[in-house]
Amino acid sequence: MSTLTEIQTQIAELQKKAQDIINLERKAVIDDIKAKMTAYNISLEELEKKGKAVKSAPRSPSPIKYRKSENEYWVGRGPKPQWVKAIESAGENIELYRLAE
Repeated sequence: MSTLTEIQTQIAELQKKAQDIINLERKAVIDDIKAKMTAYNISLEELEKKGKAVKSAPRSPSPIKYRKSENEYWVGRGPKPQWVKAIESAGENIELYRLAE
């Protein structure tokens, strides 16, 4: 059976071997990355960005479908705002507040 000292020595030797392999393969990996960056026209700035590497065009806001007042409107998607819930609970039809398209 191996002793703790022998196992720790083996671990240290394996870690050194792993680092030697990394050092040998590092240049080839860097060259491969550079070639792919050139082929796909990827800049360093894109790599440094968080999230998506290539941003799509900014979305335009959804058009307003229902409006009660200047500050009370709804696009018709997502949770219903309080003013819509109040209208519906009062038995009124929300379609009366629909804007012409």
